Amino acid sequence: MKVTDVKTIVVPMANSFLTDSVIANPMSGYAEYKTRRSSWFGEMASVLVEISTDEGIKGYGFVGGGKAASASVIANHLKTFVLNRNPFDVELIWEQMYRASQMYGRRGLAIEAMSGIDLALWDIMGKATNLPVYRLIGGQTKDRIKAYVTGIDPVRHKQSQGFADIKIAMPYGPADGEEGMRKNEDIVRQARDMVGPNGNVMLDCYMAWNVPYTLEMERRLRDYKIKWIEEPVLPDMVDSYLRIRDKVQCMITGGEHEYTRFGFKELIEKQAVDIIQPDIYRAGGISELKKIAALASVHDIAIIPHGIGAPSYHFVMSTVTSPMAEFVDVFAQGGELILKGEPIPVDGYITLTDEPGFGYALNENVFNGVRPVPIW
Repeated sequence: MKVTDVKTIVVPMANSFLTDSVIANPMSGYAEYKTRRSSWFGEMASVLVEISTDEGIKGYGFVGGGKAASASVIANHLKTFVLNRNPFDVELIWEQMYRASQMYGRRGLAIEAMSGIDLALWDIMGKATNLPVYRLIGGQTKDRIKAYVTGIDPVRHKQSQGFADIKIAMPYGPADGEEGMRKNEDIVRQARDMVGPNGNVMLDCYMAWNVPYTLEMERRLRDYKIKWIEEPVLPDMVDSYLRIRDKVQCMITGGEHEYTRFGFKELIEKQAVDIIQPDIYRAGGISELKKIAALASVHDIAIIPHGIGAPSYHFVMSTVTSPMAEFVDVFAQGGELILKGEPIPVDGYITLTDEPGFGYALNENVFNGVRPVPIW
């Protein structure tokens, strides 16, 4: 089998609470960029990689990050290392892409582009062997996958979706002062009331807080028994993660915006977080997440990937040290997923089928005027 073509499909995403609600973020300290993430990020675009073979099998993989520029990286450089190759040679292809992009890569856009390619190759391998991808990368380690939901509406998540574990996208940070802290506490109180004493409440801070603010918020919220505080500071501030973890009474998590096993090495070896959260669409695809998980397991650190979608769930299913998965509440946004067949949680659990590959297919509705929603 040989790869005959590598294409990218760029589709603008629908607006969502992720981009057009007040959510704390790295730019929250600047008044002109505070209200909406889209004011500084620009338009989010979903980039889908489609790889074709001479046997008529096509594989699909998303590129993380939400920027259309990754399509140019693939078209003008990375496809060189995929065309006319056997898709089963995924390790060699990954290594060559990584080495060839060192001058402008190592993190960010280049690794995100590589992630989409890697996932499309695994989708092909699953289809070629008539096996789901999780069977190829470790097999079944659990009967079903426990899922938590990320969003801004605890009532909906609990009452109509059946989730017992809720992660709140925190709206306020240091720039909002005392009033913002009180509002944050009100939101957390509502979430705890909704899930009851047996559910879990987590906080997603999206790199918006700092060490003093995080410590004060954690002190105020102790009565609500927070399970974890996620990504409170910028990803390069590993020592700040460590300072926070040493002083709080809940878990600290991070890694959504880190890349490759090399990027995770310091975070893991310093044990700056209790759980690592690589994004399968950003950090290097399945090939790299399995290596990151192996490195973390040496230090007894669990791995719960950031983001939703079949590739992430197949990874969790095949990984002993990955106890649960994330589900982002994108289905309330009035659009459709670009790939149909994505698994949807039922009462807080995800069940995978034995469909070959990732079990999804191109959704033609998206290309007929229907606005797509993001999957990460």
